Amino acid sequence: MICYYYPPLIDVGCKRSVAFSKYFKKHQWVPYVLSVKNPDKTYCLIGNDRPPEGVFTKYSYSVINPYKLTGKFNGFLARIMRLFNVEVNRNYFYDLLCIPDLFWGWIPLAVLDGLKIIRQKRIDLIYVSCSPFSAAFIGIILKIFTKKRLIIDFRDIYALELQKSGCLYSKPHFRKQIDLWLENLMLERADLLVVTTEEMRDLYACRYSQHSHKLYTVHNGFEAGELPTIDPPPKKYSKFTIFYSGNYYFEGIKPYLFFESLSLLKKKNKINNRLFQFLYYGGQAERFNAISKRLQIEDLVVANPYISHETLLDIIQRCHLYLIRIMKPLISTKLFEAIALNTPLLAIIPPGEAEKLIKKYSPSSYVITKSSPEEAAEAILNAMDKYGQQQIEDNRVTDFLDRFSRENLTLKLMTLVSGKMPLVNSAAD
Repeated sequence: MICYYYPPLIDVGCKRSVAFSKYFKKHQWVPYVLSVKNPDKTYCLIGNDRPPEGVFTKYSYSVINPYKLTGKFNGFLARIMRLFNVEVNRNYFYDLLCIPDLFWGWIPLAVLDGLKIIRQKRIDLIYVSCSPFSAAFIGIILKIFTKKRLIIDFRDIYALELQKSGCLYSKPHFRKQIDLWLENLMLERADLLVVTTEEMRDLYACRYSQHSHKLYTVHNGFEAGELPTIDPPPKKYSKFTIFYSGNYYFEGIKPYLFFESLSLLKKKNKINNRLFQFLYYGGQAERFNAISKRLQIEDLVVANPYISHETLLDIIQRCHLYLIRIMKPLISTKLFEAIALNTPLLAIIPPGEAEKLIKKYSPSSYVITKSSPEEAAEAILNAMDKYGQQQIEDNRVTDFLDRFSRENLTLKLMTLVSGKMPLVNSAAD
């Protein structure tokens, strides 16, 4: 298992790989994990988490940090160009030097360590978690040398020209073409490509029809073992509370719609800081405070820095609505958390797969697919009224976990691998 995001990192990208390694071992597969010793702290959160008990983990050094290097090059170029009254508005060195991404410094030593593990531990399969997509090329190189079967797991999209929450990827044409060629190479070399949503699978199958037979969906899901054991569940906050955590994706379509709905409700005297709060935890607290001040709703917004995931799970249960925004075709892990923790959602999302999941498993949630602050404001008022009259229906948690617990999703992946990728190498190999 080649996983850049793995404990002690605590980023959300770790959770899928941690669960797979844990349940592979529980169900009689033997996982060996290869991760990074010196992760880029600009993009990663380092905590005190540890790998699952009994899972062998090897950490390889990244030999260079391209992000710092390209930053220095670009800074030097910017200073030179200012002498000619020309402003440099993008880092062109990133486009030239960070291919396939800025984590490629991990590749050389990871390949060497991967070869040792494969030969010493008699590995049958290579699994790669992407992003970072440079990890895919560790897997591809190892496959070339060892002839082992390769599973590539796309948690994110790499090169498809998509409207990512309203913003097209900002890449020059030559880089887009390189990335598309590399993405096709990943699909060509993989024996199985796993993605996290059906919409993502459909997009890849349409773009790379020659590889569509390799494409399968295994959703992100929720770790049922993280469900709080308090019975009865903790009481809701005395104030009506809407919750959000992590990255808000301000580059998306109508990023201020939710805040505008709060401003609208405040101006109409429908909410105030004695009865209502919007609670945020994450790395964008300053930006939340700036927006709320501009819209004169700073008394309604409580923005806090990151806290532990375990504490967040408790807070989610105490909130009345969990706000989510989704970068289609991905589905945020927040959706799985909210439904599993029996908290209704206020989902400001485009129509599609996520909308259908919410409506199926969370009958008291609100899905806003139009860019309308008025509609969001009406949903908030309706939820406040239903809570007041005790008319909120429970989420269908049992049915949801039967399909989306991470253990069951791991079993799904194991079944896919066993059916599509026999462990005995073919004669062609």
